[in-house]
Amino acid sequence: MLKQRIITAVLLLPLVACLLFLPDLLIFSAILVPVFGILAWEWSRLLQTNKAMQSIFIVLTLGAIGGLFYQLYQQSFFTEAALPLLWYEAYPFKLLAVVLLVWVVASISVLLYPKATTTLFKGPWLRALFGIVILAAAWLAVVIIRSLLINVDYNLGAWMLLLMLLIIWGADVGAYFAGKTMGKTKLAPVVSPNKTWEGAVGGLVLAVIVGMVMASLLSLDVDWLKFAVFIVLMVVLSVFGDLFESMLKRQANIKDSSQILPGHGGLLDRLDSTLSVAPFFVVGVLWLDLLG
Repeated sequence: MLKQRIITAVLLLPLVACLLFLPDLLIFSAILVPVFGILAWEWSRLLQTNKAMQSIFIVLTLGAIGGLFYQLYQQSFFTEAALPLLWYEAYPFKLLAVVLLVWVVASISVLLYPKATTTLFKGPWLRALFGIVILAAAWLAVVIIRSLLINVDYNLGAWMLLLMLLIIWGADVGAYFAGKTMGKTKLAPVVSPNKTWEGAVGGLVLAVIVGMVMASLLSLDVDWLKFAVFIVLMVVLSVFGDLFESMLKRQANIKDSSQILPGHGGLLDRLDSTLSVAPFFVVGVLWLDLLG
């Protein structure tokens, strides 16, 4: 299994690098739409409903993303993304605030599982609503991150996205190996029996190291204490993103969201943490004043 996971990851890394650095902002945003279509299809499998309802969910999710795409296009976001710097006042930033509240509810539901959560998420409706908001907001967040000062430094947003991904991957890799070698105390035994506190700490340590090194290489002018706190919060959110999807899979009685990534399961299984972290990362850019 580990060998298969490594092979798949090695094959995907060049594709991720090409997606981040090669296309312009408009093409990048358009390429993400079918990617999120796959995520919507996988999320629809968590709804425990019929094919017709699953199809409606996918259409509504893509419709929400398409609406955001159209709104950004109408506001010349793809040609003037860096101007003004107060982009969060000019573009649909409020959705990111909404999804942060959604993730608070999702995190609480993980902590309460299975007592209150089973009733709260009984039936497909709330799971579908959460899915639409989470996926649409994540698409928007990723596009905003890629757009950061793109007219000043074309690749800055790509590097910022890579920084975010490396922190998430560092937390995932650190948790995997620390959990395998030292894991004894279960983190969330009812939701995800394989996760341990030792693994979570190992992931946190590696994520902080990776984040600090990457920020240094990018010569980011940051308050290092605040940045370390920010990384810790990102890791906590990534864990809850992972656990929330695990909770929904447990309720739907499925092991993986799909089998399109050998050794990894589905795309949603690999990007669940990214969905929770990306909107918060946008807020962190403002909090840390990374753009000066």
